[in-house]
Amino acid sequence: MLTRAQFNNLDYRRHQIDTLKVFNDNVVEIVELEEYCVHFESAARSFILTVLLTVNFPNERPKLILSPRVRHCWVNPLTGEVEKAPGLLNYSPHSDLGRVVQVVIREFERFPPSVIKNSTTVSSSNLILPLSINISHSLDNINTVGVSNNTVSAMQQQNINNYLSQQASPHESSLTASNLPNLSTLSLDELKKLDNDPEFFNDFIQEMSVVQQLNEELDSMINQLEYIARENLNKEGHLVELKRKLSDDVNTLKNLGEKCDQLNKKYLKKSDDYAPQHIRELLQIAVSTADTECERHVEQFLNGKIDVQTFLQNYTHSKKLSSERKAKEERLGQQLQALERAGF
Repeated sequence: MLTRAQFNNLDYRRHQIDTLKVFNDNVVEIVELEEYCVHFESAARSFILTVLLTVNFPNERPKLILSPRVRHCWVNPLTGEVEKAPGLLNYSPHSDLGRVVQVVIREFERFPPSVIKNSTTVSSSNLILPLSINISHSLDNINTVGVSNNTVSAMQQQNINNYLSQQASPHESSLTASNLPNLSTLSLDELKKLDNDPEFFNDFIQEMSVVQQLNEELDSMINQLEYIARENLNKEGHLVELKRKLSDDVNTLKNLGEKCDQLNKKYLKKSDDYAPQHIRELLQIAVSTADTECERHVEQFLNGKIDVQTFLQNYTHSKKLSSERKAKEERLGQQLQALERAGF
């Protein structure tokens, strides 16, 4: 049995991560050795299962968080964490991470869960509207109450923090207020301009680190798709050639199959013709035919239709054939009986 020290080994941690990639498709590495995402679909809806590996993994079970949040007996509806899956309840350092995740995904694929409304992943697109509302709300407070510029900025930053804390899951550390520009550094005029000038507001959004990060990821995905498309186009000619060769091989195989069937029929016919039992039956028929010829020659002689010399010549020839064939038939019969006694 492996010791606790062995389970803390980095190689074994990597081995567990390898099982995650072997048993599951669409595994994306977010943080090396710590965080991974598995994309899958259920009932035409996309889901993301985030796999978080703690410092004590694999001695401590992983955390699996489903996005968007759903109603399911295995899932905590408030956090989206998968808590009651059998693989997690019975988890031990000997468990395979890939199989545990595979069973969870198959459960959701076979029995699509119902999605909790307003349970969506935070992105730059759904940050824009709340941010605009918060700015307008803060500026209304300025006009009615007359607070200072620093107070407005603090209120504005707090509104964004509150929104993020409500929308983001605990594991979505990359989409927090720390990624947003600090509103406390903006003047009152800049805050008003942010509220009233759409172009300035868009520039402000584009400068957010989270948006820049998403844009970089989008550019990277576009470049990757373009590269794959070029590779596919380059392989098109080779694919056409392989299809043509496959078609030729199929026709050749078909012709060989037909030829094989014809030869097999000939073989079966020859096999029946030269079967020992069949040859014996033919010899018996030939003996009977020769005996019939002998009787016919005798009848012709007695009726005076042939002379003695012709009778002796024809009768002797037919009797000789009958005797030879009968001897061969008897010898073959004895051989067949010997083979039958020997178990052949």
